[in-house]
Amino acid sequence: MQTKRIITWAVAALLLACTAEAQVSVRRTPKKESKTEVKAPGKSKQGAAEKKASTTTASSGSSANNTTVAKKTTATKRTQQPSAVSASGKTLRQQAFDAYQKDVVEETPWQHIVYRELDLNKDVNASLYFPAEPQDGMTNLFRVIIDAFSKGELPAYEYLDGREVFSEKYRVKQQDIFDKFQIYYQVKPSAQRGGQGIYEVDESDVPSTEVKSYYIKERWEFDQKHSKYQARILCICPVLHRSGDFGGDAVKYPMFWLNYEDLRPFLRDHMIVSQGMNTAARYTMEEFFTLGQYEGTIYKEQDLRGLTLSQLYPSPEELSLKQQELDEELRAFEDSIWVKDPQPADDKKSGKKSRTEAEQANDAAGAASTASETTNSENVPKVDAGTKKNRRTKKEVDLNAAAIEKEKKATTNRSVRRRR
Repeated sequence: MQTKRIITWAVAALLLACTAEAQVSVRRTPKKESKTEVKAPGKSKQGAAEKKASTTTASSGSSANNTTVAKKTTATKRTQQPSAVSASGKTLRQQAFDAYQKDVVEETPWQHIVYRELDLNKDVNASLYFPAEPQDGMTNLFRVIIDAFSKGELPAYEYLDGREVFSEKYRVKQQDIFDKFQIYYQVKPSAQRGGQGIYEVDESDVPSTEVKSYYIKERWEFDQKHSKYQARILCICPVLHRSGDFGGDAVKYPMFWLNYEDLRPFLRDHMIVSQGMNTAARYTMEEFFTLGQYEGTIYKEQDLRGLTLSQLYPSPEELSLKQQELDEELRAFEDSIWVKDPQPADDKKSGKKSRTEAEQANDAAGAASTASETTNSENVPKVDAGTKKNRRTKKEVDLNAAAIEKEKKATTNRSVRRRR
């Protein structure tokens, strides 16, 4: 009986111990593990630990990637900031100058537009014609134009009689110009898929020797913003001079108009040799036009009728006088802009009597005699002040002697009369 009681107590104590251990294990279980077990009851604690480690690794990798992206973004922002030299190779100063050249026309309070013809046979403009063939890295203006035009880098526009329109409607194609003026060319396929062919003109086929003049459109303007009076070139047109099959006088064929602002970047890269004693003084073609080193004859001024000066003045004498008059008026207009320095007041305004020319001549003669007396006095020996004061001139001595002689004769005559 006692043995049965002992066994019963042992079984009850074992049950109590198992129950207490189960309660303790439940209390020690963390909440995350309990939730994970609820969502994925088939996974063990080891799987949960591995998932946690992988999550930690992914988060660290993503933070590293974010840091790398942030560094790249910062570097990109730094490269996007304006630097001293842009991607086009222009400095900030050059960009500002180009922006100034493209100012709105309406900002100028005074302007006058004329058309000039630059004759390359003149020594002043010869730098644009020579060398006719490229040598020592030097070339002429037309070769620069035709090279950029054939590559499609320089847009050209149709030459219209009396007006210039720089729009896509009047833009000319390379093939049309080459066929029109009989310039031999080759078309090579473009590297880009679906792109147009590349036009190439051989050096021997460029008619640079036949381009002997240029038409330029010139605007004289007063820039009130910068207080500057200058002549600015707006556009330029090469003119081809060709004779017929049977000779005779050459006929002028204007080829196309070029916007000078589109041509300017190509002129900066080519040097020319100046005419004169110093042929080593080299500067760019852009500087040649900017400094006004060219010389051209005005053949037209902008007006509503669009007539040339030769149409308005058929006589060669009248035409030449009008051209000279226009040129002088444009260059002398600057004198009327600025306020001149005040001149000294006239003699009448100051209350002084105006001197006659005779008085001015007498003053000049007196100054000359004074100078001559000073020169003669240098060769005369110096005397004391008292001696010089009592000394008489030769003229005074002669006059005195003549008076004495006259007095003697008068006395003799009186004595003769008394004797009679």
